[in-house]
Amino acid sequence: MVPEWVDASKLSERFQKHHPPTFYKLIHDSMFPATWLWDLERIFEVLSCNHLENIRCATFQLRGDADVWWRSSKDHFCAKYPNATWAQFKEAFLENYFPRNFQEKKKIEFMNLSQGSKLVLEYQQLFEEYFNFAPIHLKTEDVKARRFERGLRPSLSTTVVLHKYPTYAEVVEAAKLIEDQ
Repeated sequence: MVPEWVDASKLSERFQKHHPPTFYKLIHDSMFPATWLWDLERIFEVLSCNHLENIRCATFQLRGDADVWWRSSKDHFCAKYPNATWAQFKEAFLENYFPRNFQEKKKIEFMNLSQGSKLVLEYQQLFEEYFNFAPIHLKTEDVKARRFERGLRPSLSTTVVLHKYPTYAEVVEAAKLIEDQ
């Protein structure tokens, strides 16, 4: 059997080849904690990491204030979640860097989001950013598609709604095609 540190060393090498972002503290970009996690998840997907590997790699990228937070929270986290999952780590991380009032504010912004004068692509990007803060009951494919439709400008939504596209991706594609015409 190969010692655990050998596997960890190989994983670290493979992980670092993707130039993962580091996280120091909450900076001027209030979405940075979420984008940091999303960037890491893209790497984890390519590397096919398991939950423990995800957590090890992520915590290795913490520096400064964030590293202090993890060092002070780690024992409690490990006691609470002896077989921790990536989702549990993300929840703990986001609880620290996205206070509940911030999350509530983002949920409200998501619920009120509309295309307005933006291009469909711009609306789509905002929608996807805010979707991460959507209430859990809105996270099904059908509900996501209908919510996106409701936020489209009336000139687009009328045509898109008539076709009853079943998926979010189809609704977005149809809206872009209609807008291009």
